[in-house]
Amino acid sequence: MSEAMYELRLLAGNGYTQELTAYEKTRLVERTKAALIRAKEEDGLEIQGKMRDLVAAMINESSTNVARMDAINNNATPEIKEQLKEGNLGITAAYEAAKLDEDEQKEIAEKAAAGENVRAKEIAEKVAEKKAGDDYETPHPESITSLCYSCQKYKDCNVKTGTCQKCDQYINKAEAEKTDEQRYSEEQDAIDRQTKKKLQERADAEKMEHLPSEGNIEHKQHELKIVASDYEDVISGKKSFELRKNDRGYKQGDSLKMLEFKDGKHTGRMIDADIIYMLEDYTGLTEGYCILGIRVTDYTGKVSETDTESGAVNV
Repeated sequence: MSEAMYELRLLAGNGYTQELTAYEKTRLVERTKAALIRAKEEDGLEIQGKMRDLVAAMINESSTNVARMDAINNNATPEIKEQLKEGNLGITAAYEAAKLDEDEQKEIAEKAAAGENVRAKEIAEKVAEKKAGDDYETPHPESITSLCYSCQKYKDCNVKTGTCQKCDQYINKAEAEKTDEQRYSEEQDAIDRQTKKKLQERADAEKMEHLPSEGNIEHKQHELKIVASDYEDVISGKKSFELRKNDRGYKQGDSLKMLEFKDGKHTGRMIDADIIYMLEDYTGLTEGYCILGIRVTDYTGKVSETDTESGAVNV
């Protein structure tokens, strides 16, 4: 499997199995799109339909949200992205802010960083105002809460009010006065929506089936050195991990052949182990390093008392 296809598999897994923040999902969209383009150029991956829809299916997100995240990745300033990362701005607010120029985005980011409640609706109004120019007028819609206004009996009712929330005589005028043709059309529209949804679900499932699977991954065996002082702890299960620089492309499912060294020489003893867990890119870990969870499958030789006296560290 190529690096690009392997990365696509990992990214798709992140979208379906992990709870991600708005910022993490935005970064996931960016990385998935880049990996798809890379797989297309390097591996000849055939991409059918819109890239946005394919990314959405791969990371378990709607196409609309993917489009918004794509706009944030392409147009938002670093300040807006930072406030999205900190949780001071939501996806919608960051998306609307990305439509503004850099100075206005910086102003919004400063307000968010200062703890002000920056609402997406207010940013959207500012965007609309800029588009309309000097002729823009802020709309002031009236809020109607009463059931009476939509009741078929409104004209004849003697207790109609502007705040009615419940009434035992209420009849929805629009619903009651629908023609047979209108009802039939609505039923057909509902059937069409359900059919479209099922077809989309089926298409998404087929796309996921064609993603790289676990069975297609080629597992490797890595040959490592360990010092004599670690040998007994490893085979007894007391030391069930290895802290290593990830310069060999370790993966869960790979195997290790751990050669015991003492005074700079191989003693002839060795341990076979499987990598059953892998931790990397984690707080506290130096960049480029990983922790491998291991399970011993076989070993050679017995441990002598002198083998446990060395105070050396892992080679």
